[in-house]
Amino acid sequence: MSEETLVTKPASGHWTDAYPELGRGPVSLEDCVSSEFYEKELEHIFRKTWLYMGRVEQVPKSGSYFTRELKFLNTSIIVVRGKDGVIRALHNICPHRGNKMLWSDDPFEEVQGRAQLLYCRFHGWRYNPDGSLHTATRKDLLLDFDAEGCRVPAVQCEVWEGFIFVNLNPHNTEPLRSYLGELAHGIEGYPFDGPHQVYRFKAELQCNWKIFLDGFAESYHGPYLHASSFGNLTAEAKEALDKPNPFTDALAYQLKGPHRMFSFAGEPSRKTPYSKPIECVMEASAAGPWNKRVDRGPMPPGLNPTRAEKYGFDSFQFFPNFVLIFGASGFTTHAHWPTGPHSHIFETEMYYMPPRTHKERLGQELTVTFLNDIILEDASPSEGLQAMLNSGALTHFTMNDEEILLRHLHKVVGDYVEAGEKAKAGR
Repeated sequence: MSEETLVTKPASGHWTDAYPELGRGPVSLEDCVSSEFYEKELEHIFRKTWLYMGRVEQVPKSGSYFTRELKFLNTSIIVVRGKDGVIRALHNICPHRGNKMLWSDDPFEEVQGRAQLLYCRFHGWRYNPDGSLHTATRKDLLLDFDAEGCRVPAVQCEVWEGFIFVNLNPHNTEPLRSYLGELAHGIEGYPFDGPHQVYRFKAELQCNWKIFLDGFAESYHGPYLHASSFGNLTAEAKEALDKPNPFTDALAYQLKGPHRMFSFAGEPSRKTPYSKPIECVMEASAAGPWNKRVDRGPMPPGLNPTRAEKYGFDSFQFFPNFVLIFGASGFTTHAHWPTGPHSHIFETEMYYMPPRTHKERLGQELTVTFLNDIILEDASPSEGLQAMLNSGALTHFTMNDEEILLRHLHKVVGDYVEAGEKAKAGR
């Protein structure tokens, strides 16, 4: 166990007192409704920070590739493993005439596969996985042609603990690990490399990307919104929902630079009076398998920072839009991709250990089904919330001490936009 100082609540009893720069008053909601502010976010945040693309398991061999459609940034990205084993990122464009190279019948559908050369279907030009030209067709027609300079445009790409990130800012000089900072360093060494049983869920929601991200930055809403899904959330506070709840109140909050995390107990992974019959059969629930945690060996010091015996989950939120959650069954990733000022695409991938029996597989499927239902419970109010924010009836959010991560996110977003605008104006 780490000898580092454990994370504790300030003596005042309020987490917010540990971060006085965040304030205590209302928080402007302009960044969730303004189309003008949204365009500034794209320019100063998403075009200048490290963005999560996927995992190394998606490109296991030389020539393996997958694409990511970043429509909101007007580009498509190829992630490919070269013959030298290096994972690179390229704009999905042929430098001859600008055709998108890797695509299916729908040019905006993401694709994956394996090919020793990147092939442009328009005129048959071929490129090496590092982006250099391999073969141009009809060389007899090429005039004053610079073969060395004809390269697929590259994108900065780095890998941290098997997670692949890109940065679209050609002037970026900050390495990925430095950008992710102390919170990431504290979870290095987790057995991310698997093998994994992976479950995926994707949906487009009619709400600003921060609205839905906010929903995963606090567990305060658990006893109310998820009462039917998590019976135990109200078990010990059934008759007094205004009192502290040991299953949803945060165990710890940590804010480091633009990133943040929180740790909480969650629902116990055991049979209770609220357990559904199917849970009893599969011995699993939304929190994972009952009465046992998957043995993955010694855990990094950044997990369960309070060393709580009833620890349930840790949620690490790396700015701007990547969330990494650790629980009893394994780890889960969330990514929030803007599609407009009032809409975004939410993606989640759940990485569990490969099941050893049919019962374990069905138990995982049950947990995933519960979690998908919970995500949908989060989605409905988020869309309604956005619709009401657009009405203009409110101008500010009122946030309590358990919503400190929300306060932090909106401040960081505002700070990035303000700094970007000042730099653009030459101030």
